[in-house]
Amino acid sequence: MNIGVVTTDIGIRELKAKLSECVRRAAGGERLIVTDRGRPVAQLTPLDDSTLDDLARIEQGVAEGWITPPKRRGGFKNFDPPLLTADAPSIQEMLDEDRGD
Repeated sequence: MNIGVVTTDIGIRELKAKLSECVRRAAGGERLIVTDRGRPVAQLTPLDDSTLDDLARIEQGVAEGWITPPKRRGGFKNFDPPLLTADAPSIQEMLDEDRGD
């Protein structure tokens, strides 16, 4: 644990009610431990310098054209994962097929 970092526990219900305030607190350096029925399940912390550097590098790559941003948001909403049965190909075989290997 970092010396000088304020750590506060916050329940999910309170976090939902005060999300904007909690994000501001985390951005200001506070570490919030999110609890579910008193059990820690997640943490909200400020971004560290290396994460900010990574994000800036990605933005630079998009601006310079060597990174292509996604065409749409939302992840894999319409993705149906393959059913894995005893006679199904292995993940490696599926990857090889997808890559044309």
